[in-house]
Amino acid sequence: MTDTVVHAATPPPHILGYTVRSRTRIWVSYIVPTCLGLLVYIVQTASDLALSYQHFSQKEPALGAGTLVLVILPPVITFILVAASKEQRDCACSERNKCVALGIGLLKLFLFPFFVIFRFCTRLFWAIEGLFHDDDDVERMKCLAKATQTSNIELYLFVQAYAQAAPQIILQLYHMLVQDMFRNYETSAVQSLSLVFSAIDLAAITTSYHRMESQRRVGRHYPWATPQQVDSHRCQLEQNERLCCEAERKKRESERTITSFPESDKIMENFRARKSLPNSGEATHELHIQGEDEVDNDALEQLETRALLHSGPIDNATDEEKIQGTRPRLKVRYEDLGDLDTIEVLDSIPETPAPPPPPKTAPPKLPVLKPTEEDPPTPDLRRTMSDNEHRKSRRVTRPLSQLETFKDMLLVNAQLYIKENVPHPPKLLMGRLKDEDPEEHTVLISQSPKPSPLTPKDVVDFYFPRPTKIVNGIQQDDFAGRTVSFFGWIAFITMRMLSLSTFCVFYPKAFFILVGVHYALMLGCLALETRCRGSWSRSLFLLLLAYIYIFVLMEFRVSFKNIRLWYGGYLVLTLAENITISSIWYANEEFESWWFGFIWEWIVYSGILFLATLIVYYCILRPKEVSLIVEDDSPQGDQQESPGDQAVA
Repeated sequence: MTDTVVHAATPPPHILGYTVRSRTRIWVSYIVPTCLGLLVYIVQTASDLALSYQHFSQKEPALGAGTLVLVILPPVITFILVAASKEQRDCACSERNKCVALGIGLLKLFLFPFFVIFRFCTRLFWAIEGLFHDDDDVERMKCLAKATQTSNIELYLFVQAYAQAAPQIILQLYHMLVQDMFRNYETSAVQSLSLVFSAIDLAAITTSYHRMESQRRVGRHYPWATPQQVDSHRCQLEQNERLCCEAERKKRESERTITSFPESDKIMENFRARKSLPNSGEATHELHIQGEDEVDNDALEQLETRALLHSGPIDNATDEEKIQGTRPRLKVRYEDLGDLDTIEVLDSIPETPAPPPPPKTAPPKLPVLKPTEEDPPTPDLRRTMSDNEHRKSRRVTRPLSQLETFKDMLLVNAQLYIKENVPHPPKLLMGRLKDEDPEEHTVLISQSPKPSPLTPKDVVDFYFPRPTKIVNGIQQDDFAGRTVSFFGWIAFITMRMLSLSTFCVFYPKAFFILVGVHYALMLGCLALETRCRGSWSRSLFLLLLAYIYIFVLMEFRVSFKNIRLWYGGYLVLTLAENITISSIWYANEEFESWWFGFIWEWIVYSGILFLATLIVYYCILRPKEVSLIVEDDSPQGDQQESPGDQAVA
């Protein structure tokens, strides 16, 4: 089936290549993910808070405080990021004053779990409301637009995955592995619940944002973007649609022009074949001349015209070929030039016209008066002009007339091209220029009508074409691709977290050295990719992005020039690290519990499952690449940061 979606602004309308109904898309793209996200958030937040209480009750204040700090850290970071972003501040203060906006921000900071639940419930309500409308109905589209409305809560959910879930997994796994057999099983049960749902949350967020930059280039915007930034992306999609329609129209015109000469190939074949053959069957024309003679061009043209009109059809021959084939070859017989003085001049043109014929009312017979010797001589009424003057004027005037015709053709073509292709100033601007002219203003002020207000037609009439560029990206994953990608990231995160946690139990010092080296390597790769260009906020974000690359890899705010090199190198590096550090403690250490053998098996099985899902996703479920045609405004684009740049930096 043909896919009609050429951007990444919305989820694709197909599953495994088959187009699904709008109602089904609402279920798989809105209702099911929202319900699962709400369940994961409630269980994860409740288990972390309960785990903090358990640590305090078990006389472990350090672990309790650390768990509680990880829960509170994401809303604090989100509040700071929103307050530091000029776009977010302007959006918050556009409908209310600064004090009210600050109060609402602080209220979201202290009561963040309730606002997050309200966000999920709002999305779920509008998605279900859309089911009660017909397919492709305007009301359904409005409901889905409200369900996907941007909010700062989405920024909090993104920060929570890497500021709370990832370090929480490392901390709680370390605490569970260092405990002996006499442990508190209530605390272990809550820890297990927290570990499972933290891994699910981390995998879900990574699945949604792991190719964010490639999707953002072709229409997708950040879920926490301001309405102005969303409108800019919508204008980009409308601009792409307009430019694509213009390119398609020009393509159809060019195809129509090419196909308007269906016999051109045969004509060229006949032309080459005739040029390759020797000249044969040439027509001859005998002309008796007296003195200096020249070919009469007018008579020759009449002869060519008669030959073209009365000659038989020649297949696939051009007009020039027909003229060339019928044009006689001139041959002079020199034996007839013996006595040039006896040959009469027959090619002269009389200067005076012939006398008119007698009128019809004349008598049938008139007496004929014969001239006598006494009558004066009658003047010659058919004088002829000199042959030399006639031929000289014919040589000069004929090339000049051809040049005049060619000049007129060039002028007409230039005028038509300027009229059709060169933009002209709008009527409104021309009216203003006329009004500014003092002479015309004094004369036409009483007769000129009242100027009309600015209309959309006047605005559209004045359009300067701008250079365009092609932007490449990918679509969003469909439901099947998102599901397989989610389980792949679950397997990768399980393998990564178990390897790091168990290595930290046996070799804590080496663990911090390994993490530091990995962090420095990722930071160096990011600096090499971006060439250290950008503002200080962008450089600060690279420090945070290198921290995220300790656990997972995602294309976020940094566009990878070679995506296969990045993902291939990162996967080889992390797999080598996981296998090496797991083999070290499994081969050299003595275990006091069966837990470590079970963890080793989980690491191996998770790696195999991750490689299997990676192959399936890359070979079968990988999203399609799309391209947009946009106007090239790179100087302005460098000055304005992207929607996520201001919010995250």
